[in-house]
Amino acid sequence: MPKYRILLVEELVESDCAEFDVTASTPEAAAAILIGAHDQAREDCSSWVSLPDGQRRHIEPDNVVRTRVFCVLLDEEGNEVREIDPNNSEAPNPSDANIAFKEITS
Repeated sequence: MPKYRILLVEELVESDCAEFDVTASTPEAAAAILIGAHDQAREDCSSWVSLPDGQRRHIEPDNVVRTRVFCVLLDEEGNEVREIDPNNSEAPNPSDANIAFKEITS
């Protein structure tokens, strides 16, 4: 029976939020102002997002909102060949895949 190099991955998505009142010409412009302020906070290694008008909110993602476990098939050099997600019914059946990689023989 063949042996394969498989990477097991557990992915966590964390979330937090903070509300601001932003004056701008469009909602997209307001969002861009907030994204810029968030980028600046990250650049400063801070979890405090500050706007020029003095609004300041703490945002630190620590609430897990989604967890995903999946695998990745690796070639003999350790490069990713494809993702294998057992929860995705559209994922190809390994026996149907036409993949160029070398089985591990040891």
